[in-house]
Amino acid sequence: MIPSSSARRTTGQLTASKTFCVQQFSGEIDMANAADFAAALDRVAGRHPECVVLDLLHVTFMSAAGLAILDRFCADAADSHIPVAVACDRSVARPVEACGLDGTIALFDSVTAASAKLSATTMT
Repeated sequence: MIPSSSARRTTGQLTASKTFCVQQFSGEIDMANAADFAAALDRVAGRHPECVVLDLLHVTFMSAAGLAILDRFCADAADSHIPVAVACDRSVARPVEACGLDGTIALFDSVTAASAKLSATTMT
């Protein structure tokens, strides 16, 4: 787990800050560890971050159970006005797309791209 970090930008007298939570997962997410995946995402939500980046770049397999948990987390975050971006490769992107969830789960090919999108989206 990578701890939350805060980014502060100051221009003259204008100060904008955001709290990002980056959570990294690796290995397989399947029925055997779906409860652990859900619990980790619950801990992320409990921090009440302004933005969440889920780093799934090292996830080698995502089961239907994992997809359901990921979809629910993203929906709950959206209801709470917390933008979520998922950094992943094809092992996660393909099942997300195959299930038609790519319309509600924002996928990116790197943590940098996901963070940049959230920074641009949440700037006011």
